[in-house]
Amino acid sequence: MVKEVGEAGPEVLLLYASQTGNAQAIAEDLSEQLGGAGIRAELRCCSQRGAADALHQVSCLVLVASTTGDGDPPESAHKLWKQLRKWSGEPLSHLHYTVLGLGDTNYTNFCNFGKTVDKQLEVLGAQRFYRCGWADDGTGLEEVVEPWCEGLQAALKACLSMLPSTPSSSLGVPHLDTQSTEDGPHRGDSLQSVSRTDQNSEEPNNPQRCWKSVHEDSRTSNMAFTSQNEDVVSKIITHYNIDILPQCEVEYLPLRCCAFVQDHPLSLPSLPTPYLTLTHTKDCEESPLTSSQAAVPAAASEVVKAQVSKIRKLTHSSALKTTLEFTLELNDAEFHYHPGDSIGILVRNPPEEVELLLGLLGLSEIADKTCKLSITPGTKKRAAAVPNFLPLTSCLRHLFECCVDIRAVPKKPFLRALAEYTSEPSEKRRLLELVSKEGTGEYTCHVREAGLSTLDLLTFFKSCRPPATTLLEHLPRLLPRPYSTASSPLATPNQISFAFNVVQIPRGKYVAFSRQGVCTGWLASMSSSSSKDTEQNPSGPDDIKDVEQALDNLTLASPKDISLDIYLRTNQGFRPPTDPTIPVVMVGPGTGVAPFVGFLRHRQHSEVGSGEWWLFYGCRQKDKDFLYQEELHELMEEGVLTHLVVSYSREGDGPKYVQDNIIKHGAKLAPLMDKVIVYVCGDARNMAKEVFEAFVSVLIDHNKLTETEARKMIAKMQLDKRYLQDVWT
Repeated sequence: MVKEVGEAGPEVLLLYASQTGNAQAIAEDLSEQLGGAGIRAELRCCSQRGAADALHQVSCLVLVASTTGDGDPPESAHKLWKQLRKWSGEPLSHLHYTVLGLGDTNYTNFCNFGKTVDKQLEVLGAQRFYRCGWADDGTGLEEVVEPWCEGLQAALKACLSMLPSTPSSSLGVPHLDTQSTEDGPHRGDSLQSVSRTDQNSEEPNNPQRCWKSVHEDSRTSNMAFTSQNEDVVSKIITHYNIDILPQCEVEYLPLRCCAFVQDHPLSLPSLPTPYLTLTHTKDCEESPLTSSQAAVPAAASEVVKAQVSKIRKLTHSSALKTTLEFTLELNDAEFHYHPGDSIGILVRNPPEEVELLLGLLGLSEIADKTCKLSITPGTKKRAAAVPNFLPLTSCLRHLFECCVDIRAVPKKPFLRALAEYTSEPSEKRRLLELVSKEGTGEYTCHVREAGLSTLDLLTFFKSCRPPATTLLEHLPRLLPRPYSTASSPLATPNQISFAFNVVQIPRGKYVAFSRQGVCTGWLASMSSSSSKDTEQNPSGPDDIKDVEQALDNLTLASPKDISLDIYLRTNQGFRPPTDPTIPVVMVGPGTGVAPFVGFLRHRQHSEVGSGEWWLFYGCRQKDKDFLYQEELHELMEEGVLTHLVVSYSREGDGPKYVQDNIIKHGAKLAPLMDKVIVYVCGDARNMAKEVFEAFVSVLIDHNKLTETEARKMIAKMQLDKRYLQDVWT
């Protein structure tokens, strides 16, 4: 949408750099708030054409930036960051800016991209008009985001009042509107609306009304959980054998219990503006899906279909966790990977959970009818667009199974919207408490820290019956799941392997029924080594089971039916050295060893060289969950692996964890530290931090450095790409 000549241009450029959608969602909320406060702001992704040039044409910049990888910018910000580094002098001396950075303190370089942009803007002459905010996903983004956003409006108004009037022109670049009202279906006799079309009667956000009391309206009067709907849900629970938490226990869950007396006033955020309309055709014929416009994150290849050729169980049947290795056949000649790379697997929500959600919403009967998504005419939401990960023509089952994350933890705006569709007074009151200022601690405890999913919330609050569009407006995209490769293209040119633990989620006070991980549970269902038959394998790690054997326990017609949609994710920093004389230290407990198995297989089929290769591995018990035990010992015998140091956390009196063994072998590691490359893979929350501290201790104890000097040395190793991490929370 291009502004007309003479129309007042934006006073503020609101840029976002997002990898998984958090930064975009926050920027969109900010755009609504600023517009309600009378501040003209143009919302734009950093990847849009002319984003860097636009900095020359505005006086105020608000940047919401996430950090990905090992402190790297999101893909969408690569071009902007390249341009900022290319400029010299002070070309941005006219610009006033602030940055809201999103990161996670479980990772080493917390909010690194936001912080480096902040410094670079300052170098280029820009002036900070409002303190930067650094939000931590490890403790809850909202703890920083909410107060930062509250203070932003006043700071912006003060800044703008001291600047010359903004010229009446646009930024000189077309605003990229990803979806216009005209793209939606034409209403007529052949279409039947099944969603709300009434508009939010509240005014958009403004500084005086950003927090206010809620009022009852007529929209919730007919949304009770009917006995007919309850019967549908009961049949779904029985059909799928879902071990749902008994209602007598649900009634007294802390999540459901009001924390304040009924007449205690609550300060509530404004109701999010609805903007999507969903319509169904009258017939039940399936129609082709329109593809969504969303690219998969961190993609280094097209999405390809890979056939599963082998499934291997790596753990004993009595192990606490089940670990599986999948081997895939690569038939695409363009799929070139390296050790250290990972693949992204396109996943689906479990069918029983989708069926349960449809039943709770009363949508089971129309779940497979063709539907169309469009922008509600006249919506007050600014720059409203159908999320690019939602196809415009689809069916509800496809949308909830393949497009949105129904296990996502609901954010406060979503809960605020859900409260409007909750008919039981005490349930509605509780939802309002959770989004109120007074209930900040309640939300942190019972929603965010508890990891409460949207599906569980709707199961626990049965009178909450929102239309499908409310979920589609607020639920994030169902993201592909990344897995590190455990193979080498030199050893198996047309195959790729990866390993994973099958995640088990038990029923509890925030989990309505037991389940497995979205991706790991789905993959485990393909294997005859899944949990239902582990008792058939009492003796040691299972042998390789080919697909034909696995088919005995599946309903698939032939091996070609077992395939995954995957794409390549490159990790150019996390790769083995090309120089065979460089010493290497690999630290990978549990499934963190997987990429190092790929490293070693690659070295096995290339020049071994003189460099020492150490592997620090850890598991619970030697005979139950020592992954790749035989392969690692064979690699030791061949001289491919120089030192294999294993810690067992549940047996023996020796070192329990990998960090303990690093300290134990510190005298041998210390002489290598000036030239070694250290690779760490696994848990970011605890292990990676403890390993970092262990190397600090090694430098202090054996290289006679002070603690400050030791930390500086490892920090320099990180900058020089000699201390590399591939970690997750």
